[in-house]
Amino acid sequence: MKKLLLLVLVAVTFIACEGPTGPMGPSGHDGQNGMNGQDGQNGLDGKDGENGTNWYVTSFTIQPNEWELVGKAGDLNSYFFVDKPLSNLSEFIYKEGAVIGYIENVSGVKNGLPYVLHMGGEDDKGEFLWTETADFDFYPGGVGFYLTYSDFNTQLRPDKAKIFHIVLMW
Repeated sequence: MKKLLLLVLVAVTFIACEGPTGPMGPSGHDGQNGMNGQDGQNGLDGKDGENGTNWYVTSFTIQPNEWELVGKAGDLNSYFFVDKPLSNLSEFIYKEGAVIGYIENVSGVKNGLPYVLHMGGEDDKGEFLWTETADFDFYPGGVGFYLTYSDFNTQLRPDKAKIFHIVLMW
């Protein structure tokens, strides 16, 4: 009983300590103005973007004969590579912007890179499975595209054209 009485007394004490809210105090002094920021880069037509963001989109269709084999056919860590110039990818976009890559499949659907496609086949030895991964990297003035196979069966070259899309934003 004593504990209950003590608890009620403590609760009443805290509730009784609240009073009405006083008037708002005076505003503080205004701070100093900061330095003006650097102007952004003009868009491709020489004008700033309407909403403050500029963008450029381009596509690359890579034919099967364009893929260069890096490593020896069938060796571990072998892959296919194509390097393409992209003059619109400036040093500024490389450092301050964004570069997004997509691959387009045969039905016209775009998938973000890296894109992993699980595949299977059958030969005289039975079924076999592998994964094809399409990816890209970029640098000022260019972009590189990669095809890697999980089984490193690079003696089989890509047999269809692949369409890649690159989006530059700054």
